[in-house]
Amino acid sequence: MVLPVICESWADIKPLQAANDYDKLAQEAFDRGDYALAIELSEQAEIKRDEVEFEINEKLAEAEIDAEKREEARRIAEANARAKKEAENRKIEEAENTIALAENQLLWAKNAKGDVYYPMTYTAGEQAVQNAKNAFNAKEYDSATYFAREAINVLSEISDTTPLPKYYVVRPWDETKDCYWNIAGRSYVYNNPALWENLYNANKGSMEDPSNPDLIHPGMKIEIPSIAGEVRSGTYDSSIKYDTFKIK
Repeated sequence: MVLPVICESWADIKPLQAANDYDKLAQEAFDRGDYALAIELSEQAEIKRDEVEFEINEKLAEAEIDAEKREEARRIAEANARAKKEAENRKIEEAENTIALAENQLLWAKNAKGDVYYPMTYTAGEQAVQNAKNAFNAKEYDSATYFAREAINVLSEISDTTPLPKYYVVRPWDETKDCYWNIAGRSYVYNNPALWENLYNANKGSMEDPSNPDLIHPGMKIEIPSIAGEVRSGTYDSSIKYDTFKIK
């Protein structure tokens, strides 16, 4: 019988050495003709061999248990490594997809002239997209996803609606009855003539007689100040269809 790497040799097991000694003594007793003693010594040798077999089986069982434990530990380590890798891959995929959405939102905002009509919002969204890319390159995928979502939320505030006009060029009275009251009442200005003083106060400095709100002349370019956070840009163009101003 060849032992596994549990002991270096049979001689490492003490009962085996005792069994060999009993065998030697039994042989000597047999040679002397003392058969009863030879039988007794042989029986003792057999008992020691049984002890050897028990000890060997016990060590083999321990070795098998250790091997099973090592195998289980290996399987657990591999499973944990796979789970960790899969979780990282999910984070990478989520970050990539969210950044792609943020970049599309930024492109849409650019095409909607968000950088012109909503410069602060556009710049904040653009910076958030860049922060997301930087975090992704640094393998900080959770942060990359966070910044990308922030960019999407910020850029969603940009509207593709044509901004209301910021300026208006006064036309002849006999054509349009232009005065602050009538101008303020137009849908693309304030949609309410009672708000005319906003126009008057914003343009006093360019009037010939600042004390007389009725004294405006054809060709005069007046400013239409934003009074409710609405976006205004450019000069009124009769060929453009503007949304109606509403105070939110």
